[in-house]
Amino acid sequence: MFRLNLLPDNQKNTFMKNRGLVKVTLAIFWIAVFYIHAMAYPPEPNVSFPEMKGYKIVQEYPVYVPDDLWDYINGGADAYLNYGFTDLHIAEYVKGETTIKVEVYHHKDNVYAFGMYALERGPDYHFIKLGVQGYAENSLVNFVKGPWYVKVSTYNDDEETGKELLKLATSMEKSLKGENTRPEVLSSFPEEGKILNSESFIASSFLGYSFLNEVFTVSYRNGDKSYKMFVLIPGTPEEAEKNVNDLISRAKSSKVTDDGSVWIEDPYNGSILMRRVQNKVFGCIGDIDIKLFNSNVEHMLRAIKND
Repeated sequence: MFRLNLLPDNQKNTFMKNRGLVKVTLAIFWIAVFYIHAMAYPPEPNVSFPEMKGYKIVQEYPVYVPDDLWDYINGGADAYLNYGFTDLHIAEYVKGETTIKVEVYHHKDNVYAFGMYALERGPDYHFIKLGVQGYAENSLVNFVKGPWYVKVSTYNDDEETGKELLKLATSMEKSLKGENTRPEVLSSFPEEGKILNSESFIASSFLGYSFLNEVFTVSYRNGDKSYKMFVLIPGTPEEAEKNVNDLISRAKSSKVTDDGSVWIEDPYNGSILMRRVQNKVFGCIGDIDIKLFNSNVEHMLRAIKND
């Protein structure tokens, strides 16, 4: 086959060398990233899988860590890594033709584990009281507890197997150490008008902006109107002020109200109402008036101080 050679031999050799250098540099970069991550959040040395009568426990999977999670869940790995994933332990419970898989995802803390769990749940799931929260069907039980996000699943879809899954998930939950409460900040949001099971934690790039990270959100309804409240708590008032100013700089228009709140018309997200109080940034997206917004913010400030 005829190929058109656009580069002289000397330039082609230089190009090939540079490309090789880029590959080596990228490889070193990613090794350094994974090493730093591993040092900051070392994997659990072991996870104990409880015995289950009539089932044989098979542990043939490796313990997955950040640099090889793609080998197991491929395209889904990025989200887990974004939520502070440290290691994954897997076991299978086998009885005859029935196989139940237990996946125990370990995250850097309870906030990030809850955030990953909330990212994958739906508001209409059949929720159960297991750990912080869980949901169940005949073929799966998922729950979060402390830094653990646990998935128990099978290919069978009958009621009897569903009971077995719930029994195993309950035993698994008891074997794991960790808090059975939601992240504290989520408890500061007002209850009135809250949409059930809408609490979430966004690890990074909230609203599509790289400077809005570690954001807690809850969705609400007020009559026929809906809106979402959010809060982020950077380390200092200066950082909080920068978050607000960065968003204003990208707005189509903005207006400061008498109480210091800011109306922002965002080109991608519509109307956003924001208010900074010391190192906290409160906000709202959707259909809400300034009076209700301020009432919600005052409620949250009192609750956070009490915590």
